[in-house]
Amino acid sequence: MRRWLCLIATLGIAFAATCIRSSPQVNLVIIGIDTLRRDHLGCYGYSRQTSPNIDTLASHGVVFEDAVSVAPWTLPSFATVFTSLYPSQHRAGVHERSSKSHSVGAFGNPLRSDVHTLAEVLAMRGYQTCAFINGATLSREFKVNRGFGEYLVPPNWRERDAIETTEQALAWIDSHKNKPFFLFVHYFDPHVPYKPPPPFDMIFDPSYEGRIERGFDRQRYLEMKSWLSNTDDPEVRAAWKHIVALYDGEIAFTDSAVGMLLSGLKQFKLNDKTLIVLLSDHGEEFLDHDGFEHGHTLYDELIKVPLIFSLPGRLPEGIRIEEQVRLVDVMPTVLEVLRISNSGRMEGVSLLGLMRGEGVEEARAATLPRDFAYAECVLYGTEKKALVTYPWKIIFDVELSKVECFNLESDPSEKAPIVTTKNRVLDLMEDALFGTIFATSPCWNIEIGGVGHRFDLSLRLRGIGRSGDFTLWCLFDSSGHVLDDQVMVHKLRQDRDAVLTLSDFAPEGVVKLCVLSDPFDSQCEFDVEIDGKRSGERIFIGKGLRHPAKIPFSFTMSTATAEGKPARCPEEPYILIWHTPLGAGSREPTAIGEKTRAKLKALGYIQ
Repeated sequence: MRRWLCLIATLGIAFAATCIRSSPQVNLVIIGIDTLRRDHLGCYGYSRQTSPNIDTLASHGVVFEDAVSVAPWTLPSFATVFTSLYPSQHRAGVHERSSKSHSVGAFGNPLRSDVHTLAEVLAMRGYQTCAFINGATLSREFKVNRGFGEYLVPPNWRERDAIETTEQALAWIDSHKNKPFFLFVHYFDPHVPYKPPPPFDMIFDPSYEGRIERGFDRQRYLEMKSWLSNTDDPEVRAAWKHIVALYDGEIAFTDSAVGMLLSGLKQFKLNDKTLIVLLSDHGEEFLDHDGFEHGHTLYDELIKVPLIFSLPGRLPEGIRIEEQVRLVDVMPTVLEVLRISNSGRMEGVSLLGLMRGEGVEEARAATLPRDFAYAECVLYGTEKKALVTYPWKIIFDVELSKVECFNLESDPSEKAPIVTTKNRVLDLMEDALFGTIFATSPCWNIEIGGVGHRFDLSLRLRGIGRSGDFTLWCLFDSSGHVLDDQVMVHKLRQDRDAVLTLSDFAPEGVVKLCVLSDPFDSQCEFDVEIDGKRSGERIFIGKGLRHPAKIPFSFTMSTATAEGKPARCPEEPYILIWHTPLGAGSREPTAIGEKTRAKLKALGYIQ
């Protein structure tokens, strides 16, 4: 009995110690500064004094010099910060759209309902959670508020500047500082319109007297676009200089508010037990590639962002890390610093080991190695995907089937695309990019097994009941390489099929055709001929390896019998067809409320 009592006591002490170690002791504040270019901060080498307070934070923390966002606009980027998933996986901001370039205001899907957010994970561990939101693209309709006990937006989306946001955030901290908390402070001031208050409106270009008056917004840009495009005109160059000065004024104004927030944490004696993460969702373009603002490309001026971690006494101070990291890494890093486990899937990895000089372990379930950054989900124009592993970068325009490749070391401004056929590294990058596209999106997989056999194969795909839909497909060999000339964008219409014909085909290994349809849950008809015959004996569907009842046959992504790859492959030769499901979650674009719609219209997002 005594031995049992001692054992029980020992276990009780161990359990209590475990609870103490796992109990939340460190607060979390994520400072998200919307539309903040990394290269417009002093701590990232900018010549103007735009960010003295952020620079001070950086000098006492860890600065990641090469952080890559997943998207060039707000909703999908912050959804990734809160989920450690790519937009195609969490779906926030992803458009189910036709081959036509989508119109302004098509904001896509809300966050999937079956994805755990950082706020939910921390709330379940006893954290008080609150967000101060200033951009309508993060409104509740998009479901990124899940897990936040308080999600505070301005009444009727009236303008709430950085100072007012900070005052309200500090008041919230003051009333919640006795328990662990997670606070997300979203500053929106660097976003258009650029209209910083005095003296920030004239601080960087005080002598300007040209046509840009009383600030600058999207509507003003559209009205003056023709004139502003003539950069040979000295007056136009002066106008752009002033526009950038107004943008920098907004950054400086926001920096003053960040200084207030950091000072408030010190006054509350919370600075040594509060993890600060400062980041941006995306950057801003000022004719870097002949465009303005954001949401339309995946060049570095839009997807390279600042990322700073600070926790005095627990994280290194004054450290700068050159290795490429990603916004998808923020959530796993935060959880490891806070010593909180999460069983949900995360595509990112913790950067804590990198901060401590100990190296970084690869995420076991991640689609990409940690030194590859993936970006997608443009808001305007044709859909684009990008993959970066320094110094190489590849951008693929899905709808135009156009590839651009860059060496960022020799061409950091991305002005001189290089030819992939002359570079084996970029050929492999293309393979990795297309593999990532299909690995992170719901798609049809058509596997062809026939080693030692020679046959003719004809595969026809047809969209049913929809017109103008498009599909991307790639043919991969057994090593995951894209077969030459087999990356295609087809329009699936009732009057025109997408056709793959392989004549006298003798595969050396398993060959897989991956197909994306958009909208992804539209009905797709398959018509398969092997050696000129329609026979279902060699065709298998889903993990149940069922034969089609007839040929042609049709499915949608919600068809359960076609879901999942089987554990074993049929006897060769075979054609195996299955889909990778999206899982639970909304498949319809978000229904935007009237107040949110009014704010988005005022910002120029919708017409």
